[in-house]
Amino acid sequence: MVKERLTLVNPERFAEEHKIAPEKLDAAIAKATAKLAVLAKRSGMDKFPPTCSKEFLYPMGENKHWECGMYTGCYWLAYELTGDEFFRQTAEAQLESYRKRVDEKIGMDDHDVGFVFTPSCVAAYKLTGNEFAKQAALDALDYFYRTSYSKEGKFIIRIHSAWARGDGCRTMMDSLMNAPLMFWGAKETGNKDYYQAGLDHNRTTAELLIREDGSSFHHYQFDPKDASPVRGLTFQGYADDSCWSRGHSWGVYGFPIAYSYTGDETLKETHRNITYFMLNHLPEDMIPFWDYYFDKDSYKDSSAAAIAACGMIEMAKHLPDDAEEKKVFISAANQMVESLIDNYTTDIGRVYDGLIHHVTHAVPFDAGFDECAIYGDYFFLEALLRLKNPEWKMYW
Repeated sequence: MVKERLTLVNPERFAEEHKIAPEKLDAAIAKATAKLAVLAKRSGMDKFPPTCSKEFLYPMGENKHWECGMYTGCYWLAYELTGDEFFRQTAEAQLESYRKRVDEKIGMDDHDVGFVFTPSCVAAYKLTGNEFAKQAALDALDYFYRTSYSKEGKFIIRIHSAWARGDGCRTMMDSLMNAPLMFWGAKETGNKDYYQAGLDHNRTTAELLIREDGSSFHHYQFDPKDASPVRGLTFQGYADDSCWSRGHSWGVYGFPIAYSYTGDETLKETHRNITYFMLNHLPEDMIPFWDYYFDKDSYKDSSAAAIAACGMIEMAKHLPDDAEEKKVFISAANQMVESLIDNYTTDIGRVYDGLIHHVTHAVPFDAGFDECAIYGDYFFLEALLRLKNPEWKMYW
């Protein structure tokens, strides 16, 4: 847990207001939404991308991955950005498959249930009042809470069916983005247990996964016998004592979401420190390498930047106008998004399906080196919408 407030090593980098020209923002939105329309028309409204692209193309298939919810979410975002009914129809055509996932327990024994159901079904309910989608999300949450939350350890379990092996008795940074399903469900149903689970998970993460220098572990191991803390480690990062950039970005966005529901000031302070750690380790173009261990000559992860930009914009909404962090976060988020537009949506000499490229999925597993990934697409599109409409109501 961070003991002292971090400071910026390069405050001048974020001292000046940075805004993206409206015409550049509009052009990026038009390009991204046009790509989405092409993908849906080519592959069909009921098909979904896998974890990441293969040679920059998405081999489409069934709704069974954790990323699928963000694919549907892309169409809800595109609908809000354009008002085009095609995007709404595409998103609605996919909702039945989420009911199937609940009923047949497809990918439900997992920490990523929130990623699946929040930007798809919760978004559908928030935008259109769709009761079918709402019930699917609530049923998913009920199963998720009963099977994937450790009341003893106060954390969301990585994969609950693996608990007996020991490696299932873990939590991870990613689940800061799954906890919002609990907060939303508590608000809809009045179930205080959901709310407490979401808050406890955030507090456990802040206490155990955030180091004193503001960096983060990816995973944290607990004792399978009594869920007591053991040690931090990684899964997709370079080493147990390094800091995987996308995992860190889940915190840069996850803690502000929790704060928006709870008002817990300790989460705001944790968010400030982990965000300043990130800003202190960014290369010149504002897009992190896949792990903060590297400062040159390695793969970038554009998705980590898109996620972090959304998180900084969200937290800025909850800060007073004269707060140093507010100015820093808004400047940094705009710089990140502009760099994505200028350098990560450009021509790479071949056709690519993603809205952004240079996403690195999991180096330790030889998966998705410098490719596209739908989670990168989703958060890039959300960042564009947040900048286009500062009053946007988040799905999370």
